[in-house]
Amino acid sequence: MVSFKDFLIKSKFNVQKAKIYQQSYDKILHSGLFDKNYYLKAYPHIKEDGMDPLVHYLFYGYRENKLPSPSFNLKRYLQEYPEIESKKLNPLIHYIDNGHSGFTIDENPFELRKEKILDTNKLFLSNYEFESEPLVSIIILNRNGLGHLQRLFEDFNAKTNYSNYEIIVVDNASCDESVEYLHSLDLDINVIENSENVSFSKGNNDAAKIANGEYLLLLNNDIEPTYGWLNELVGCMLNNENVGSVGAKLLFPYYEDIENQGKSYSIQHAGVKFREERTPYIYGPYHEHMYSTLLFSKDVNHQKEVISNTAACLLVKKDIYFEVEGLDENYFYGYEDIDFAFKLFKAGYKSIFNPFALLFHHESATRIEDEDKKNQLNYKNIMYFFNKWKEFIFKEMLKDKINHNRFFTNKKLDISIISQNDEFISEMARDFNRNGFNVKLIPDIDNLEIGEDCDILISNNKDYNIDKIISRLNLIKVLISDNDDERYDICLDMKDNYADELFNLIDLKYLG
Repeated sequence: MVSFKDFLIKSKFNVQKAKIYQQSYDKILHSGLFDKNYYLKAYPHIKEDGMDPLVHYLFYGYRENKLPSPSFNLKRYLQEYPEIESKKLNPLIHYIDNGHSGFTIDENPFELRKEKILDTNKLFLSNYEFESEPLVSIIILNRNGLGHLQRLFEDFNAKTNYSNYEIIVVDNASCDESVEYLHSLDLDINVIENSENVSFSKGNNDAAKIANGEYLLLLNNDIEPTYGWLNELVGCMLNNENVGSVGAKLLFPYYEDIENQGKSYSIQHAGVKFREERTPYIYGPYHEHMYSTLLFSKDVNHQKEVISNTAACLLVKKDIYFEVEGLDENYFYGYEDIDFAFKLFKAGYKSIFNPFALLFHHESATRIEDEDKKNQLNYKNIMYFFNKWKEFIFKEMLKDKINHNRFFTNKKLDISIISQNDEFISEMARDFNRNGFNVKLIPDIDNLEIGEDCDILISNNKDYNIDKIISRLNLIKVLISDNDDERYDICLDMKDNYADELFNLIDLKYLG
């Protein structure tokens, strides 16, 4: 309860204003026009100040055009009643005092957007029917995630549209009421209660060993499923050949806070691709189409083979899971799903992205809370992944770019050529351009800034100081010369078909 004294102080001892604001406070509170939870999430600094959210809005928030709730269309209200801004009135007090029954309060636009997304996705569902449903073991890791679990299991059966499943929850030493909540559910749940926070890999591997299902479904506890999700994953698995895993389309939920609000209801995952980074030459995975709001465009709304899916929601046949030795336990919450996908790929299995299995992902709810420790572990994960897979992914990405496959990466092959008005070099550049590669001519031999995008550097000038160039460490260096130079990876004398000859040599040297 906010006292009259508080209103008096905030109004700088203006008694009339304090009385009006106190009376309006109670009316607004009972009207439902002010959404406290929304206001605190949208403007988190208010919570840090410790001020009553509605008091903050009444005295300060309205001046900054802060929204009192997602349903109150402030922009439209100010347009309909321009005297509010000219007289510096508080919009909600104006609304309450003038009884604007003619002004309709919007339905929550974010809930309407969500409903439209769900309704649209239902149009694409395959609604597979099975002669018999194979048992699926749904594996979920949890640590102090009571709120996430409550959201995950709300109407779980109705949304799942698939009846033959069991649930195994690995609880990593939660100190909230997660375990009690899990035991209260009327679902087939087996809870593994750990005394420590084990890794994502170990938790899933331990659960997989006791799973009864023919299939394993790795699922984050911060997932919010939508109708038909599991039916779509299983149907996709059974109706395609040689499948190692099936992943889902993941969307960001609605975020009240201004910092993250822009990514609300955009794509979080629609398959993984890779890009190179300069030093060390790490191959950075990224979610293709991330942050796109074109949720049902043709690029993201068909089943396709990808190099990797995220394990936030991943269906795998149990026999195949153990054939590739499960998740590598040298990782701790990072890169283990990419590593697993590479193992499937090397074993000859496909990873399929199925966009019709649609889920909202509230992100990273089981990771380490300590920021410094998290950064240290992330670095260890990156370097372990790099040392394990660097030769494999270097070859695969190079082949991908040479052959224009766009499977591992969307990046074109990037070639820099040291050129000083040489007709031979100019013709070579035209040849590479005709083959669809990015070509950059560098006329200045003192220019040593090659950049992190460059894959191949070609020079016919031995005076170019190749020892000082600024580039990725895995740059391929080519010298066109009759004389060998140990500083270059490839030395060749090219005459006619420049592109073919060069790539044949690269194939022999690097790809084998």
